[in-house]
Amino acid sequence: MPALVRAERTASAEVIAHLMEIDRRRLYLAEACSSLFRYCQECLEYSEDEALRRVRVARLARKVPAALDELRSGAIHLTGLFVLSNHVTPENADEVLRESRGKSRRELERLLARLFPRPDVAEQVVPLGLSAPEAPRGSGVASFGAGDGSATCLGAGKDAFRGRLEPLSASRYRVEFTASSEFCGKVERARELVSHSLPSGDLAALLERAVDELIAREVRRRGGASACVDADARADVDARAAKPHKPHEPRKPRKPSPGSRHVPVEVARAVWERDGARCAFINSDGRRCSERRFLTLEHRLPFAFGGLQTVENLCLFCGPHNLHTAREAFGQSFLERKRALRNRSQRTACTEPNANTDANTDANTDAKPERAGSVFERALFALVRLGFRRAEAVRALDAVASSEHDVASAVRAALLQLTPTLSCA
Repeated sequence: MPALVRAERTASAEVIAHLMEIDRRRLYLAEACSSLFRYCQECLEYSEDEALRRVRVARLARKVPAALDELRSGAIHLTGLFVLSNHVTPENADEVLRESRGKSRRELERLLARLFPRPDVAEQVVPLGLSAPEAPRGSGVASFGAGDGSATCLGAGKDAFRGRLEPLSASRYRVEFTASSEFCGKVERARELVSHSLPSGDLAALLERAVDELIAREVRRRGGASACVDADARADVDARAAKPHKPHEPRKPRKPSPGSRHVPVEVARAVWERDGARCAFINSDGRRCSERRFLTLEHRLPFAFGGLQTVENLCLFCGPHNLHTAREAFGQSFLERKRALRNRSQRTACTEPNANTDANTDANTDAKPERAGSVFERALFALVRLGFRRAEAVRALDAVASSEHDVASAVRAALLQLTPTLSCA
């Protein structure tokens, strides 16, 4: 038996070592997973709790390599490293890891309380206000106040308590989250406004109606996201969002101007419906990413390479897979250059008034006297005539034009910034 335990420790350490490398190289993206946590759940089939522990320990070991040695030797168990993960840093690792060896979870919690003491909890009375002090089990209402954390946390994060859903039966849930006093005031105001149509003032019914309205508004805004709502929910939302007045005729589609990134509403609608409001990235084994949050319309053939705003060339990507495909298309160095330019533009926007939009940035640019009639202005005019957006051309010229003394050289240097095909040639 001791040999099996040693083998188990070694295997656990090897799993963590592999997860470290997968996280460092973002290999989970190629497996159609938007994060290491999802990779552990969907590809390695860990439970949510098991995945969270291994992700946290792998990232601790990336930050403090000695943690992996402690796990491999059995001096500190996996749960122990998970408990320590929020407190161990490269500066205090030697001391904390040394004192943590051979301790149980309860002992580690006492050790952390000694090494990282926290202030006493102040006496307080937390009003549950809008719900009964103890909501009836199965009532499906939301209670306002801190929960005990016994149920599954939504989007389990490091420390944040963002709410929990506790299934009570096949069709009923207990919903609990912490709300501000402003939110509670808004709920009371909403109860007053709908008192005729919702005499009971039932909180669950009130919030469900508010969520229905939000979904209906987002469906209309996206112009095609109705595919993300199942048939029953969509029918209910459509019934609530129905307007008594005569429906207006749909507007005629606009033909995009040359060089424009604008995606017509009818194209966006078709893409959302086709992809089902889910990331469309598919790996080499045919496995599709399951992410449904933070989705954006992206080009399969990049816009910079001549990709068009068509249904065939557009798809939905989550943020991580958008970056993954951009890294493959343009290279890491190009992305870092773009990120540096964006960060510089953001810093400039914070220091210059009225520089929050492209239009305002352009106005401020034109207002600078040293640019009037200069190489910069003439090169900017040429780039805009070539089809580039004015704000993009301004940023590119800001990066290169100071070292160029004639229009042709400034335009060529800016094109290297604006057109990846030239910069990669």
